Amino acid sequence: MKKLKELCTLENLLCIYIIICPILDIASFLFRNYFNTNFSPSTIIRPLIPIICFTILFFKENNKIKKIIIIGIYFLYSLIHLYFFQKLHNGSSYGSIKNELQYIINYSLMTVNLYLFYAIIKNKSKLKKAVYISLIIYVISIYFSILTNTSSHTYLEGIGYKGYFESGNSLCTVLILCLCIILSDFNFKKWGKISLIIFTGIYLIVFSEMRTGLFGFGIVVAIWIIGKFFIAIKEKINFNKKQILIITFGIILFVVLTFILGARTLERRKLLKENELNNFDEETQSIRYVTGDILNIYKKIQKNEITNEFMSEAEQKAIVDLCEFAEKHKISNVNLRKQQFIYNLFLVKEQKNPLLILFGNGYKNQTGELVMEMEIPALICNFGLIGFVLYLGPILYLIISSFIRELKKIKEIKIDKIMYFTGCGLAILLSGISGYVFFNLSSMTMAIVLCVLINSEKCNEIDNIRQVR
Repeated sequence: MKKLKELCTLENLLCIYIIICPILDIASFLFRNYFNTNFSPSTIIRPLIPIICFTILFFKENNKIKKIIIIGIYFLYSLIHLYFFQKLHNGSSYGSIKNELQYIINYSLMTVNLYLFYAIIKNKSKLKKAVYISLIIYVISIYFSILTNTSSHTYLEGIGYKGYFESGNSLCTVLILCLCIILSDFNFKKWGKISLIIFTGIYLIVFSEMRTGLFGFGIVVAIWIIGKFFIAIKEKINFNKKQILIITFGIILFVVLTFILGARTLERRKLLKENELNNFDEETQSIRYVTGDILNIYKKIQKNEITNEFMSEAEQKAIVDLCEFAEKHKISNVNLRKQQFIYNLFLVKEQKNPLLILFGNGYKNQTGELVMEMEIPALICNFGLIGFVLYLGPILYLIISSFIRELKKIKEIKIDKIMYFTGCGLAILLSGISGYVFFNLSSMTMAIVLCVLINSEKCNEIDNIRQVR
């Protein structure tokens, strides 16, 4: 009974939460794509563990009033945001209030999880072991799907593999963030970790066929190598000629193999470039600088064929501004993220409403192709400055404050902190230029783990023993 009580702790529950992330992702994908239903067990299980942990902490800790006030602030913001969403919702809006609510719930859950991990996790070794097991499940499931020819494709054109997961981009992000954690205490005596890193790298470079995977893996490994060299120089470790030759050969081989094996990823960029040159305006036969659908809406606006019930005047003006800006600056017609970003900036400018700048104009209120994929700009424009501060503010605060703290003692920095900061930096970077890092519950969890690790100085005896080994 005593052993059972020791096992049933909140810390162990959060570690189980990390381990089952890939299983819940797979269940969600299979239920949606093979059973044709929007419901899956993960819909209930995923928020259940944080709710249980938060409820126990709420009654256990003494700061109940503070928690109630914070919950009230998030709840009030959500009501105001959804009010403006519904007010601006029209015939051209891509999603419904239910879709918008899902984003509010996911980002709110991110804040709750950040608090739970920060308050509960004491044993960093246990936390990293949970990530290690989770990564094993991800990698085994991916290769099983590829070998059995049951994997879904990364792109609609049938390019790349993403196993039984909804988003190839989010999958690559999860794997990259996991690698940052795994490499934080890696050495060449751990063959299990070596094999896992190799197979993860092969998927990211060869099979995902995404730039996120190719460049992400390269950046992580490069920073780990540079970090090791920095620490070796700092600690005045001398390398003999044989070691220098082996290290140099290893680096050159890694770079060459990365670009040879990742050549197929770059092939898709060539395909997109060809598509860009072949995309013409059917009426004028001139190259267009936005997508065909956006150009058609622009033409209808010019002919006064769009009603205010279908699309607001501000949205119409923003599309006109986008098309004229794109033509003037010759923007690539296949670079949808850039078009989305420019449109949303113009939309904020045309709406001229301070309340919408504060509380957001609604993420799913935009017409289909112009819903922003880039997450950080979307949080600022569509969820407003208050939404950005509430959802991303706590994570940015932890990262920046710990970075400043470590900068003051840069001479003492270890490889683990270098890799944690690398992971946090990549999470922010990928969220800004690619998207769906903090909305996706699995990649969000790994980003939270990294934030907790860089801020945790609670290295227990187990951590110290393992680092010595």
